[in-house]
Amino acid sequence: MSRIAVLGAGGGLGTHLITVALEQGYEVSALVRNPEKITRANYNLTVIKGDAGSREDVQVAIEGCRFALSALGARKPVMTASVRNLVRELQAVKYLKRFIFVSWLGAGDSAMQAQGVSELRSVITRSMRTKMFQDISRAEDIIRASPLPYVILRPTRLTDGGPTDSTVAVDANEDPPEPISRVDLARFVFGILEEPGWERREVTVGTK
Repeated sequence: MSRIAVLGAGGGLGTHLITVALEQGYEVSALVRNPEKITRANYNLTVIKGDAGSREDVQVAIEGCRFALSALGARKPVMTASVRNLVRELQAVKYLKRFIFVSWLGAGDSAMQAQGVSELRSVITRSMRTKMFQDISRAEDIIRASPLPYVILRPTRLTDGGPTDSTVAVDANEDPPEPISRVDLARFVFGILEEPGWERREVTVGTK
């Protein structure tokens, strides 16, 4: 049975990633600041109280894992520091098969693509959170410069809607798709987790 680490497991996306991972038979190490947010119990789930910025906490979370999923969120521009720590520790994992990092639409080379999102909310968010976008773009740069078998996913916008069968992934030079629910994004992650040909790719994920 393969072991998988979920970083940022206490958030909305993180909890869905745990659910899908357990449904598909993975052993899960869930790193979370507030363990009380993980309300489910499962023999294959290990909840670790900690922070992605801590070298020791990350080492415990990723030990023996073949896969690592980052659903890290931040209200302050601290993503660069957390990702730098995470990447350094992941490079020491001997049998790491894939690292999936959930980023933001508007980061990296998707800045122009984000302008194609017609929702006023998205435009306002980007203009008011410039430092946050700069921070996560730097975090992406750190991942890109590493030798890790990464995939960077940028959801158009996450919602709390139910599952659909309409998930799509597009390159940064294409029109952005519609918003995507957290449960659909979690399912998409596990759809590509062991799929060949996804190494070192960056895509925008949404719905038709």
